[in-house]
Amino acid sequence: MGVERRWSELPEARQAAALGDFGALLRVARIAARLTLSEAGERCGYSAATLSRIERGRQRLTDVTVLRRLAAAFDIPPELFGLADIDGPALRRTGTPIDRVPGEATRREGGDDPVRRREVLGGLAGLVGSTLAGDPPVQASPPRRVVTSLEDVLLGGGPAPAGPVDPVRVRTALTAAWSDFRACRYARLSARLPQLVAAASAGHLTAADDERPAAATTLAQAYHLTIQMLVKLHEDAMAWSAMDRATQAARDVDDPLLSAETARVSAIVLRRTRHGERAQQTLIRAAQDLDQATGLRSAEQAATYGRLLATAAYTAAVEDRRDTAWDLVDEAAEAGRRSRAGDGFADVDVSLYRISVARVLGDFGAAVQYARALRPEQLGSVERRARYWEDYALALHGRGAHAESFRALLAAERTAPQEVRYRPWAQQLSVALLDADRRRTLPGLRSFAARIGTPT
Repeated sequence: MGVERRWSELPEARQAAALGDFGALLRVARIAARLTLSEAGERCGYSAATLSRIERGRQRLTDVTVLRRLAAAFDIPPELFGLADIDGPALRRTGTPIDRVPGEATRREGGDDPVRRREVLGGLAGLVGSTLAGDPPVQASPPRRVVTSLEDVLLGGGPAPAGPVDPVRVRTALTAAWSDFRACRYARLSARLPQLVAAASAGHLTAADDERPAAATTLAQAYHLTIQMLVKLHEDAMAWSAMDRATQAARDVDDPLLSAETARVSAIVLRRTRHGERAQQTLIRAAQDLDQATGLRSAEQAATYGRLLATAAYTAAVEDRRDTAWDLVDEAAEAGRRSRAGDGFADVDVSLYRISVARVLGDFGAAVQYARALRPEQLGSVERRARYWEDYALALHGRGAHAESFRALLAAERTAPQEVRYRPWAQQLSVALLDADRRRTLPGLRSFAARIGTPT
């Protein structure tokens, strides 16, 4: 029972239970028990393929008898499955009936349906199951590899680094991993990130007292990157877990900039998990704390302050607080002018947020105008340019300009092929364009959709 309590109190377990995502909850229990899909299937009488579909929300988990069997097989507290007890009647959670599709919380920002998103990712070429150690060999897509490997690391089941951890090598690896992220090299990042997080965690645990702040900084920054990658893949429960770890690591360091960035990425996770008000409060409080602690005297401090305000503006837009969103954009613009940070936060970054805010608010015409006023080559990284093309393509589609939307989608592919190949938005937009193009007036659309693995 002690082990049960420990895993069921993990942030990702609490989040999955709160959302009624029974598949994700089952996955946490299985990984905590160190079971492969095949081993877990033998324990509960299901095939590995069936368990994989259940865990990823692709098969309904609604039968009370099945829920009882799984709760008993994996020592899952029955109340987490909405059961009074193993032999008692099923209960309905407040706002989460037991016959709901696993993971079917309200659609995320941008209209993302978590179940649809998992189906899209599941349809990518070569994506055929889990890649945890001990499972049958598979050819999984790089993002799926990074997610399943990170699950093991975050739950404490990953292999420990061999020998002592060299902090210089870990920081070098972290720099390289961030470079991969900014260049949208998700395939390479999938190979780096799990080992990096494991090494940073081990280095933090074994650091001497005088080395602990530096080790904690490295660990927090590794979790920041982890959160950013998981958010890209809409793996919100795992991002919540990484958020919790980043917050714990940042507490070991007296660094206002690190605390501010930790608050910013945490707010993104909060926003995506339907805690918009708390996300907004987190961002505004972090901006105030940073201002009070530093006076924003350096360009880096002003840039960090600007990023906090810009993220708060987008958060307000998601909550449909239009006036607040635009006020915050204007304040972020002022911070950007003060920072003059070429690769940090500047006028062009504010312009990128203006496109996003207008699109989320449904002002597609304004979003298109903002996009046309900005040259994507002005943006400092491939990842930012990919975000530009994403917002531009979605805003054009919102206006009914399907041909232009498709051209923007092709530009996104040329700019960042793996962004289009592995991110849900591109598959979802191509599905919408296919549905709109019943007369086949968009040459190349169907070959594009097949190329990126869009289910048709």
